[in-house]
Amino acid sequence: MNYFDDRKIQRDHIILLVFFLATLVIDGIWFFLDESIPAYDQSAHLTTALQHYRIFQDFNLFSGDWWLSLWQLTPSYRAPFVYICTVPFLLFAKSYHQASLVNSLYTAIIIFSVYHLGIYLFNNRKISLTASLFCLLFPILGVTRTDYLLDYGLAAIVTLTFTILTIWKDRYSGFFSWILTLALGVGIGLVMLAKPTGFIFILVPSILTLIGFVIRRKYFKLIQSGLSLTLAWLVCGFWYSLNWLTIITSALNANQVGKREGDPPATTIAGWLAYPQMISESVGFPILFVTIGILLIYLFKKKLAIKDRWNDSGLNWLVIFLVSSYIICSLGTNKDIRFILPFFPIFSLVLSYCFNLIDNKLFDQVRITTIGLSVIVLINSIFPLPITQGWGTIKRFPNDEGKRYPLTQLIERITQTDPYLRATLGVVPVSTPQVNQFTLDYFGTLADFRVYSRKLTTKLSEVEQDLDNFSWYVTRDNEPDEAGERGETKRKFKSLIESSTDLKLQGEWQLPSGDKLRLYHRINPAVVVEKLDNNAAPVTLKKVITSNQLVVDKDNPITYQVTGSWDELQNGLLLLKWQNQQSSFYHDHAIALGNLYCGLKCHPQETFEVTENLSIFIPQDLPLGKYQLSALYLNRNNGKVTALNVANITVDVTNQGTVEKAPALDLVSRMSQLGVELRNGKLDNIFTQVANFNQYDPTQDYLKQIELAANYRLQQEPNNLNWRYTLVLSQLLQRQVDELIKNLTELTKYDSQNPYVWIYLAFVYLYDFQPRQAEPKLAIAEKIQPDIPELKTLKTVTDIMKFLPLIHF
Repeated sequence: MNYFDDRKIQRDHIILLVFFLATLVIDGIWFFLDESIPAYDQSAHLTTALQHYRIFQDFNLFSGDWWLSLWQLTPSYRAPFVYICTVPFLLFAKSYHQASLVNSLYTAIIIFSVYHLGIYLFNNRKISLTASLFCLLFPILGVTRTDYLLDYGLAAIVTLTFTILTIWKDRYSGFFSWILTLALGVGIGLVMLAKPTGFIFILVPSILTLIGFVIRRKYFKLIQSGLSLTLAWLVCGFWYSLNWLTIITSALNANQVGKREGDPPATTIAGWLAYPQMISESVGFPILFVTIGILLIYLFKKKLAIKDRWNDSGLNWLVIFLVSSYIICSLGTNKDIRFILPFFPIFSLVLSYCFNLIDNKLFDQVRITTIGLSVIVLINSIFPLPITQGWGTIKRFPNDEGKRYPLTQLIERITQTDPYLRATLGVVPVSTPQVNQFTLDYFGTLADFRVYSRKLTTKLSEVEQDLDNFSWYVTRDNEPDEAGERGETKRKFKSLIESSTDLKLQGEWQLPSGDKLRLYHRINPAVVVEKLDNNAAPVTLKKVITSNQLVVDKDNPITYQVTGSWDELQNGLLLLKWQNQQSSFYHDHAIALGNLYCGLKCHPQETFEVTENLSIFIPQDLPLGKYQLSALYLNRNNGKVTALNVANITVDVTNQGTVEKAPALDLVSRMSQLGVELRNGKLDNIFTQVANFNQYDPTQDYLKQIELAANYRLQQEPNNLNWRYTLVLSQLLQRQVDELIKNLTELTKYDSQNPYVWIYLAFVYLYDFQPRQAEPKLAIAEKIQPDIPELKTLKTVTDIMKFLPLIHF
């Protein structure tokens, strides 16, 4: 069918463009009137989009490290496609509305894809144009266009890919067939990059297409299918191969949200009726009811022609898509309407088909009236029209929340207090759409990535730990009461923060409800930065203040004072080694714990003084006696190591005496402690603690510090097991598979009788889809200690993976 050559199609494109521009005007008015604050999910998505914008400032197409850092930005089921598409829209402004403008791109994709799908299936311009118009009028799509979520972008790319699949499956030869083959592969890859669950919408149609090729012996199309799937994997495979484990675990956790929100499960009738009950409000009453009415009239008048009319292969193809999507989505626990959003563009074609069944002047007038009413319904969904307040459509109105909530002022107070430090804010209130850790994190990101916001623990056992590890906290009056441990933890946090002698009230603001939002800052923070008047100077370890005695198995207070130029301090690590003739211990860490930062383009030229109020942990098995300090400076950028002149500083390591309350231990030292647990196969506490560490250091810079320090130390001491196991943790959490395999392989030389090192090496090979490399490692571990529970599981996984045709990069 050469429908692309039809001049009428070109004229229809102009009509579609008019539809599109009219929608842009309506959405533009909405954005102009709106000053809302993004809620939980929206804030999380906007923050991630801004992080993508930041990384694209250093775009390097041919750098493997750049691509790795890009894919690492989205380790969960929230895939990167929509965020990457948003980056160009953030070039001129970085606001909520500016990011939401990416939806205009998706709107264009949807209406043009639906139009061409309709033309191809029905060869009817009226049906196709009407369906495209419906996509602009559906309240659910209209409301989603004014928001920033992943689902609208997914709906667009699924619609486009399904259109390509529909046309491609009937093209058996010619150059255009190969173009469609490549486009289909890219489309499938982008669907998987838009959201891992996106494949469910095209899964059944794709399988039926392949079955049809096999039955009809269309081997040429099967070859093209293989090419498309290979290209799809090239598009999305690097992201999945890097993040597949965290994608699965985060998706499983997200699937539990529906249970917590009380959504009906698929084992009940209510679960299967959940989505059908939302249809009328989602597509609008006029369109749905008039379409049903026209269909019923048609069936009543055309009884003899029903069989022929409904034997339409195009209509059947759409029904396959819709029914399979409905069934698979209904099997999930979360029944939010946006999770089935790709259903609606295709549903618009079925509605349009029925909407245009009867062709005469009377029904043309009915259709025009219905379109007019649908425009009103759409406007009523996004603007507060008083004449239609009783119409039960999905609604999302513009508001002025941004003027009434002091979140910008709160973030400014933090940046003004610590102008040269990246701050992490511990958030007690998590229960309102306007004041929560995600929204505050978004506002902190808008402030040139200078403030990060994280939720405090909901476990009573971790309250004291969280109170020691943040420098900033925010509380709110009249938090909604919650039952159980979560509520008790929240109340305890609020009480301890507001009564703590270690914290001071840094600011107080009144919320629209009349409640107070209070900001607290640590009186003696872990890092203090002061700008000096003199010109930039080399890095100098100016002072080391500590007790003459350090007690083993304790966190001992210690203060370091470092001076130097901004760039050297910001990019520097202190490699500190306390040693005697028998033994040594370390306190390696980044200067200012890696938090020196004043903005993306902020590079002061003056000299700065950094005071670090830290703790140092002395291992229990360290030989007692006097130890002397030696210090090195390591530059992150070039790897250069410079010796620092320090006074003759010695301490006496003892097992006697007590230690006054010490600051929280830095994360590099705490990871070193976890390295001991890793060596002994004690993993449960490791994962719990690492989750907390990632809250305290949202940039996870402590992992890079470990990598740099460990690699240097292991050049001098290759058999230092604690550094090796600590480096394993760092590499594992950064998903540096090749480096991890190399490090674990070295570990097998120095700790060969430890079964866990062989298990870890086998696990990494499995993670990297290399089961045949994992198998002999598991055999060695089993020979050393056959009763380890994880061995059986990993052996089963290995056997399964050996028979899976996975593509390995």
